[in-house]
Amino acid sequence: MSESKMRVAVVGAGAAGSAAAYRLWQKLGHAVSITVYERKEHVGGRAWDLQFAGTRIEVGGTLLHSSGRYTMELMEFTGSQAGGSGLSIDGKNETYAFWTGKGFVVTTRTSLQSMAANILRYVGLGSARRVVSSATGMASKWERVYDLLGSGQTFTTPQALLEELGLREATQLSLASYLGKLGANRRMTHDIVEPIIHNMYNQGAEIGALAGLVGLAGAGLAGGYLFAIEDGNWTIYDKTLAKIGADLRLNTQVTAIEMLSGSSAHGEGDLNGDELGGAGETREGADAAGGVGAGGARTCCAVTTADGASEYYDAVILAAPLALADLELRANGAPLDATVYPYQEVQTTLVVGTLNPAFFGADPRKRLPSTVFTADSAGAPFKSIGVTGHSPTYDSRIYKIFSADHEMTDEELGRIFSTIHDVHRFVWRGAYPVISPDIDHLPFELAPGLFYACAFETAAGAIEVESVAGYNTANLLAQYLT
Repeated sequence: MSESKMRVAVVGAGAAGSAAAYRLWQKLGHAVSITVYERKEHVGGRAWDLQFAGTRIEVGGTLLHSSGRYTMELMEFTGSQAGGSGLSIDGKNETYAFWTGKGFVVTTRTSLQSMAANILRYVGLGSARRVVSSATGMASKWERVYDLLGSGQTFTTPQALLEELGLREATQLSLASYLGKLGANRRMTHDIVEPIIHNMYNQGAEIGALAGLVGLAGAGLAGGYLFAIEDGNWTIYDKTLAKIGADLRLNTQVTAIEMLSGSSAHGEGDLNGDELGGAGETREGADAAGGVGAGGARTCCAVTTADGASEYYDAVILAAPLALADLELRANGAPLDATVYPYQEVQTTLVVGTLNPAFFGADPRKRLPSTVFTADSAGAPFKSIGVTGHSPTYDSRIYKIFSADHEMTDEELGRIFSTIHDVHRFVWRGAYPVISPDIDHLPFELAPGLFYACAFETAAGAIEVESVAGYNTANLLAQYLT
């Protein structure tokens, strides 16, 4: 290969893309030049915040868990500090409640010890122990991934990674079926687990069991603690990309990625204009491109942006979900076949105000819980509602409502709240994939030189899980280039 720097493009600056860029920088150092494309005006992807009612509110990925080694590593690398838990952060009467058709069946302080004791009292020792043991066992198996990826091991598919970790079965069953096999009772499955998963994924017990168990472990059933990053979770990725010297291009929509095969593995001959497929007029970096693909054929990766310009790279990491990326994938002029799995639209509604006890059938003399996890049986128009901050402007709590793809109406909000000072609606076009059991996940390598960091999202989704997928794709890409 040429002595000039290898050029790699990362499309998407969220958790997966940022972690992939960091890992690639770790492995290849100054031998690689990394360009990161992000169509939004900010880094972080689905970790984002906004200013509302005089304070900053997380509207995306809110909670991080202490077991996330890669998140912790990036915090140390960037000097980021842990802040509060991200839930019920007004410092007043912090309580959680599980709301079902029978009312608030469990109300607990926010400490893990209080949650465990109160849930145990409601569901019984047998069901609680089986579910906690399963979540803890899953977490223990999952933790092996850090040693495997840290040693440079690579996995070409999510299935191969899951098999190695002993977690494949958990992706083949729904969470409800998996808990049924464990012998968990209905109270545990539908009154406790289902509301927790609603809050994390906007899905219920029909979700794939692995994603559900990841959610339960992340909620604290496997120990550890929850936190958020001071100044916003997204800042850890912004600082990471800046510190590794990535060429970050915000507000830049990638419209096409094309893999173009050359004539030789060793730079004999050249890619002519026809072979470049008319992907654009700019040839910057084409001479440096020339990775070795399948069968020893050289591959050049053309990345085209909305302004019609193209640049050429040795390899590309696609770190944005295919369903949301709004781009074409091509190989030598032909469309690249890749299944596009659906993602969920999620409505987030922020309300400054006071909850109405009558809506919840609660005693008006008692203060309502700060966070309400909602079961399907409650018949509510939302999946969860909870305090997410305090407005200095109104001297009032700010509530965050997740309602899947349902837009909360003014009439509904008027019934839920006795007082409303301000409202802000935020729509995530695709906050989560629709996670279903036993699907055929896309590979981490879509074509020679093109790697897909979001391949694992259809098995489980969380900020740390995205980082793990980013590390794996970076390991694959480094192996491909060297």
